[in-house]
Amino acid sequence: MIARGFESLLRPGLGRVKARVLSRLVGGVSGALLFCLPGWATPQAADSFPDLDPLLERVVQNQKEVESLLNAYTFTDKQTIYMLDKKGQVRSQHTDTYYITPTPYESFTIHVARDGKPVSETDLKKQQSEIEHKLREYEKTAQKPGGVHPKKMFLFADIVVNSRFTPMRWDQASGKRAVVYNFEPKTAPRRKGDLTTRIAEDLKGKMWIAPDDAEILRVEFANVSPLTFGYGFLGNTKSFEGYVDQRKVDDEVWLPTQEEFVAEGRQLIKGYRIRQVDELSDYLKATTDVFQQLRSPNAGAVDSTAGPR
Repeated sequence: MIARGFESLLRPGLGRVKARVLSRLVGGVSGALLFCLPGWATPQAADSFPDLDPLLERVVQNQKEVESLLNAYTFTDKQTIYMLDKKGQVRSQHTDTYYITPTPYESFTIHVARDGKPVSETDLKKQQSEIEHKLREYEKTAQKPGGVHPKKMFLFADIVVNSRFTPMRWDQASGKRAVVYNFEPKTAPRRKGDLTTRIAEDLKGKMWIAPDDAEILRVEFANVSPLTFGYGFLGNTKSFEGYVDQRKVDDEVWLPTQEEFVAEGRQLIKGYRIRQVDELSDYLKATTDVFQQLRSPNAGAVDSTAGPR
């Protein structure tokens, strides 16, 4: 889930933002930082918090279970992109609505509306044709030696495993009592490797964890060092920061409801500054029909009135 946001904000022009930009790929800037991360506060007495190592082990195990549960859900992503000037003022904005549908190989993104208007039937059929082609290719590969390796998802477990945690205080989040932890990288970030690993090893921020069920309720994060693409020739993301709020779905899994990111950097020779807001909703148990949502009577009925907050 986080991966989607980062890839979209930190890689402008290479995906969904063309004006999927890393965001999954990142809180928020509008005139000034809306979601800056406060300095390290003085932690409370250590004996007032749960034992850290056993709790984090439970959190990681829970997050691994989330990965399998994610493949059981479709959902809607209403994504608003704000192009910002150097002062953080909005230059332009647009809202796109996507249906996210899981398969055994990857989760497919289906674009259904732009600024409140449904995309054309021709566009939907083109997307359906492209997804069907990918599925046929996956199925052919699955029959060969080695099979298909599902695309890696960016989960909170990646951050937990690669970070050092310090308990700060007790708080309330999503109606539950939680401990707020500061986190920072255990080691210096690597400059090579896949994007998911590089991001997971290079974040700092705060994480709200409910000790009773070892669930992550909220994460605020920022990068420690810049990310480069194509050895720096394709561009870089100098800074990104944001937050993710979660809620419990079907009384079995905590999933994001709101994600907000801001990223600043360079694409080829042109600088960019982007704010992205994702409203995630309509979580439903998936069926074997990838395109069932497209035939829903409400498909494409979208309100795009949300503006910067």
